[in-house]
Amino acid sequence: MSKFIDITGKRYNNLVVVKRMKNAPNGVTVWKCVCDCGNTTIVRGSNLKNGSVKSCGCRKHNSINATHKMSKTRIYREWASMKSRCYCENTKTYKDYGGRGIEVCNEWKNSFENFRDWAYSNGYSDELTIERKDYNENYCPDNCIWIPFNEQQRNRRNCLLFTHNGKEQNLTEWCNELNLSYKNVHNRIYRLGWSFERAISEPVCIKKRNKDYVRVHEK
Repeated sequence: MSKFIDITGKRYNNLVVVKRMKNAPNGVTVWKCVCDCGNTTIVRGSNLKNGSVKSCGCRKHNSINATHKMSKTRIYREWASMKSRCYCENTKTYKDYGGRGIEVCNEWKNSFENFRDWAYSNGYSDELTIERKDYNENYCPDNCIWIPFNEQQRNRRNCLLFTHNGKEQNLTEWCNELNLSYKNVHNRIYRLGWSFERAISEPVCIKKRNKDYVRVHEK
């Protein structure tokens, strides 16, 4: 029996292996891969190694030579994730990116090296993540910057900000600062329609159960 070799993170032509999947019914080892176009595909290990499968099917011949040797780095994962959000319909966040028409400019989409060079020239570090200045526009040099991840979370389209005592924060930040239950405050605002000020200031009212009523109905 041959020894299992983990090929996660390795590149085969236009494909980068993401993870091993459940074996095919005939016992053949198969792998989930990300194509340079942004799509994901499932490929037999043998087909990767012998070169019979070079892409997700978007190209008949391999036209991109991987010479950067950076497929295991974080900056490469940023590049691959960016394209996946825009072009892979199976990605959870696709609806907020590709589903809204957001694309990656050709300069970056077709060349990791171009993206890498721009990143290093514009303040990239492994503690930062890419952010679009205008979230309705595409990923391109003029519309992107590098920011801390927690700041990106704060800037999301669905992250509403609330002002209290002259200070602006999102709901999670306010609940943490005021030691309030996020679930309780969220329900007050979005289910009951309360104002933010009322939701954070009105005490929680816990009604006592009528024990006599319970005893009567338990008989």
